[in-house]
Amino acid sequence: MTEQRKLNQNMYAQIFVMLTREPCTTHDLVEETGIHLVTAQRLMRCFNRYKLVHVCGWEKDIKGRDCTQIYKFGKGKDKPRHRMTDAERTERYRNKKKMMALTNVLHGAHA
Repeated sequence: MTEQRKLNQNMYAQIFVMLTREPCTTHDLVEETGIHLVTAQRLMRCFNRYKLVHVCGWEKDIKGRDCTQIYKFGKGKDKPRHRMTDAERTERYRNKKKMMALTNVLHGAHA
């Protein structure tokens, strides 16, 4: 486990340099500065509340859901999470059902 570091003036400066260089996530801040993830998330929410940063995008997890915010320095409108429509959800369900039926047919043929 890595050593947790406390926030000080140098850390704030390092975070601002990172944000002005390129958009980054809280995980990027943790890797670069060594602060705790929860501390980084709270700090970015605070910066966002005071319009110092905004959410410019989202990183997706393995299932394709928006889970990690990507922050960019400066004022801007936060990009909302993608929400699946009812039609997308229904299509995904039907495709999954077809794949299960196909899998059952293929496995049943080999038995």
